[in-house]
Amino acid sequence: MLAVLIKRVLAPGMESTYEEFSRKIIQAAIPAQGFISSKAFKDINDPCVRFALIQMETLADWKAWQESHERAAALGPIQPLMLEPESISILTTA
Repeated sequence: MLAVLIKRVLAPGMESTYEEFSRKIIQAAIPAQGFISSKAFKDINDPCVRFALIQMETLADWKAWQESHERAAALGPIQPLMLEPESISILTTA
């Protein structure tokens, strides 16, 4: 199992708009090969900083989803809400 931590920094005032689009990205990911689960978090000190923690079966599954047309289409509307590109950390158990 693999965990993928995605950090997104939003422009101020875009939090509720982001929530709507974030749910659509998760809905698009559910049928992806190897998808296990997803959780959304926000920084307790900065509501403009959001995290998504996605669990996938394998690195190949994640890479396929990351490069998929479905992810690109779902992520497109979020791009204008972000102050910087998303950062992605790929995690495994120690």
